[in-house]
Amino acid sequence: MPPTIERPTRLPLSNRYEFQKPLGGGGMGIVYRALDRRTGGLVAIKVLNFKLSENPTLHHRLAREFRAATELEHPNIVRALEYENDGEISFVVYELIEGGSLGARIDQHGRIPEDDAIRIITQIAQALHYAHERQVIHRDVKPDNILILTNGRAKLTDFGLAKDYNNDCQDLTRHASGLGTPHFMAPEQFADAKAADARCDVYSLGATLWNMLTGRLPFDAKVPIAILTKKERCEIPMARSLVPGLSERVDLAIRAALNPDPARRPISCLAFFKSLTARRRVRENILRTPAPCPTAAKGDERRIWARYPLTVGSCGSIDTAVHSGDGSESSSEERWPLVVQDVSAGGIGVLLARRFEQGTVLSIELLDGLTDQPQRFNVCVVRVQAERGGHWVHGCKFQNPLDDIELKSLLKFA
Repeated sequence: MPPTIERPTRLPLSNRYEFQKPLGGGGMGIVYRALDRRTGGLVAIKVLNFKLSENPTLHHRLAREFRAATELEHPNIVRALEYENDGEISFVVYELIEGGSLGARIDQHGRIPEDDAIRIITQIAQALHYAHERQVIHRDVKPDNILILTNGRAKLTDFGLAKDYNNDCQDLTRHASGLGTPHFMAPEQFADAKAADARCDVYSLGATLWNMLTGRLPFDAKVPIAILTKKERCEIPMARSLVPGLSERVDLAIRAALNPDPARRPISCLAFFKSLTARRRVRENILRTPAPCPTAAKGDERRIWARYPLTVGSCGSIDTAVHSGDGSESSSEERWPLVVQDVSAGGIGVLLARRFEQGTVLSIELLDGLTDQPQRFNVCVVRVQAERGGHWVHGCKFQNPLDDIELKSLLKFA
């Protein structure tokens, strides 16, 4: 049964926005569908349930939520557009997402098939990695805070509990206080939410994926202290024991993310992303049979464009702090997780949750899973093809074609 929506004391006074039906809500506030009279477009507006005089801390927290969200421009994060206060009531205006939450989908339809679950969770992992690179920790990752668009793209919302290392001048998190949702938050967050780091979001991401795959609430108990006890003892069935067809690598990745010891979890959402998308290494000749190259290609050109599918998976990241195709230089470094699909001496095909236009020059960095020594390749985007769920396949050409030794070195990442 959906939760009862408790209406705020009153709606904000606004000449610009026409409030319509509520879309959902909780103890902190209610989200309304609204018309922006200035643009004629529809938006979502989060309105606090309490007046400023009743709970000033909540109003400060909402302002921080807006500040954190506006610093994060990512295709898998809901955009915050405006923050206002009419003297008593505060509200934040967001882009309207036409689609329900992941939590509602699980409640209505039960567990989610593995391929769909991984497609969703890797999008959110990329969004969190992007936020962490900008020193923002979400601290409340859960299915209710993940929205699914009609085209399959997933977007993370509700940075109300976010910890912003760059702008956290006001201490809104008391020491030794827990903030978050008990079933999904890391055990160390119960005692001291102020010390939360990226590994707390990794834990919540693992708990969310377990919930998606099993259809069951993780660490289910009646009271928070009982939930914490289960978390500290890691008393939760292996997802594979509840879903026998689940792949072993996903089961082990979830187990690692749910380790009660932060030091033994994946160190970042990028590491968790890699554990979900990379396949087990296989013992075979490193130069596997390549995919057919264009029939018109001859001689050296055939060697350069013969593609080797990385069927056992490979991961890396893209650093956009290089010169773009139009000759300008990017103003800031951005790192985007990627999955490598195939490689040739002349180029590489990668899957990304962001679209880069043809002509864009990127720097692709791959980590050797054995030595953790990165290799970097400068490439130019020559082809872009849309994939499901807000991902794009980018065909990229190496600025300097690889020789056979370099190609073998690159294939070791499989």
